Amino acid sequence: MSKIEWTNNIKKTFNKVLKSRTFKYGTNSIILIAAVVAIAVVFNILVDMTQIKWDLTPNKLYSIGDTTKKILKELDKDVTIYGLFDESRISSSSDKEFVELLDQYAKYSHVTVEYVDPDKNPGILKQIDPENVLKDVSKSAFVVKSGNKVKNLSYYDLFSTYFDQQTFQTHVTGSLAEQGFTGAIKYVTSEITPTIYFTTGHDEKDVDKNFTSLKDQLVNNNYDVKPVNLVVEDKVPEDTEILVVASPKKDLTISEKDKIKEYLKNGGKAIFMFDFLELDPQFPQFENILMEYNLGLNYDKVKENDENRHWPQNPYVVLLDVKSSKVMSDNFNVLMANSRSISTLKNVKEYIEVIPLAKTSSKAVGEQVDKSRGDEIPGPLDVAVAVEHKGWEKISKIVVVGNSSFLEDSATDAFGPYFSNNLIFFLESVMWMRDKKDDVIISPKQYTRQWIDITAEQANYMGIIVAIILPIIILGLGTFVYLRRRHL
Repeated sequence: MSKIEWTNNIKKTFNKVLKSRTFKYGTNSIILIAAVVAIAVVFNILVDMTQIKWDLTPNKLYSIGDTTKKILKELDKDVTIYGLFDESRISSSSDKEFVELLDQYAKYSHVTVEYVDPDKNPGILKQIDPENVLKDVSKSAFVVKSGNKVKNLSYYDLFSTYFDQQTFQTHVTGSLAEQGFTGAIKYVTSEITPTIYFTTGHDEKDVDKNFTSLKDQLVNNNYDVKPVNLVVEDKVPEDTEILVVASPKKDLTISEKDKIKEYLKNGGKAIFMFDFLELDPQFPQFENILMEYNLGLNYDKVKENDENRHWPQNPYVVLLDVKSSKVMSDNFNVLMANSRSISTLKNVKEYIEVIPLAKTSSKAVGEQVDKSRGDEIPGPLDVAVAVEHKGWEKISKIVVVGNSSFLEDSATDAFGPYFSNNLIFFLESVMWMRDKKDDVIISPKQYTRQWIDITAEQANYMGIIVAIILPIIILGLGTFVYLRRRHL
């Protein structure tokens, strides 16, 4: 074969390959793949240059909610958030959640975020807090400052935790970061910090031991929360915004009753929470106060007989309806265990407005603790009631709840998402009493694992689909494509 013939054969073969459908489709595939890769590369470069980020976590751990956005947008004072740790830690996994979240705060004109290492800047704490208001500020903490007001958020204040009584270990269950930072901003930019007092001296539950989640919510809404023993006080403290009585097991003294009545008659506000008590102590002094508001205290235990309205196999853990009213902003449910009911007296007075807050179904009953008191109390039962008293010189408001355990820390895991509703119930009661609607209600963001609950039968079906049916389908499609390509 001559050189010319050999060259012509090469050209014919090359032209044949170029004109073949296989080459054309193959080339199109390569071009398409190259285009997709190029688009992906360009897209990543643009995202990196513009710092665009998406929070794909289930509970939006790295994003701020609408409530926070509204507060930040309405800020009229400059706020600085100091992270007291080395900047090299910012990329670590333990701090990434907070740093990413604070990036959202820093987008607002009145908020500045700075990271400073106290070891490298020995005078920084004195500069931030010249009056030494913050007694113990540890490294890794955050300090929020506006003007001369400062608030410290320790590293552990930004997590919700659960203590396992069996293993004696503390487990981190969620994030309180947004709740903490937004609450601190509200605190340092507010002119006045009202005080909510929890009474002591009657074997009440301790706010610092039993209600830490509730206390955190109140503190984040710019309240001081303190205990008060009215036995040793001349009167209810002057700075009392709201007086809270949380599950007393002993009655008031006559002197204490008189002090509380005097406080209420002068426009005072109070929240009374009475649990069902097995020993059935009597509370005539408390009842004397409640009568002024046309309310009575029942000595019963609420039992819900509607199976759709109580915990499985436990009719004493009741799902209660909360209806929208001048107290509550919306309809929702709260979950309460071992409650007593509250009665409204028939002595109607035009200057007293009784507002039912939480009710059982009509199938519920109040089982008398002392059977000699009479028959069961038929439902529907009021387990929480609000009252506005306009008969004195100043308007007085109270809320009476036949339960306190629904707000305890132990209810966080026991009641799951209903615990957030329980907190909202208390906070909205506080907001109504103060005629305020700008308190921060931000629920903790729980760390959740994403999984699908399936039965053993469903697992077997899925195994058959994945191990047998899908491979057969893929093999069949592959064979079909191969045979079709052979005829192109």
